[in-house]
Amino acid sequence: MVSFITIVTADDHPTFRDGLGRLLEIEPDLKVIAQANYVADAINRVLELKPDILLLDLKMPPQPKAEISPRGGLDALAAVKGSGSMTKTILFSAEIETEEIIEAIELGARGVLLKSAATELLIEGIRTVMRGACWAGTEAVPTFDALLRKTHEEVNKRKFGLTPRELEVVSAIVRHSMSNKDIAQLFKIAEDTVKHHVFNSCEKVGASNRLELGNFARAHKLPLKDLF
Repeated sequence: MVSFITIVTADDHPTFRDGLGRLLEIEPDLKVIAQANYVADAINRVLELKPDILLLDLKMPPQPKAEISPRGGLDALAAVKGSGSMTKTILFSAEIETEEIIEAIELGARGVLLKSAATELLIEGIRTVMRGACWAGTEAVPTFDALLRKTHEEVNKRKFGLTPRELEVVSAIVRHSMSNKDIAQLFKIAEDTVKHHVFNSCEKVGASNRLELGNFARAHKLPLKDLF
């Protein structure tokens, strides 16, 4: 009797998802048992079918006809982990930031790779994860401990001495185009305090105003947050 590695694919692009399914099923030991195109459907499929592997797109809509969420895959990961499911998740995306890799690993992802990777790497990644190891981009690793240490170090270097609150203020400026008054209301702090955080942030990165601060943040890929 043939033993299959059962797979659920979750991606909001039907053409990509269907093509991926056909490529995987060419392999004699792989079987796609369901597909999902939004977060809630992916979670339900995992809980109902208990697949060995969930191939999960990082950016998915939370529900039908909703806009794509940059946290879609991470929200699905959190739900699968919280359910106690034994399904192993491999996260894949067209692009992925260092901070997203850290969060995905901390939420239980066992593999991370880009959609641009060769099909052979994805297949090898699936088999590697099923054997109990992890898959990082293009290679197998025993655990993600070393990768986590490396990515944490990269993020810390990119903070340029900014405090967590300063990073939140810069995130509000860069990602949400918020005024000092709006930032003060969001964080429930005084507007003068916001101005102090902006001034300190500019001093630390060598910017002279909010525009230069924003340009620096984008150019150096500061670990900014989506606040909403």
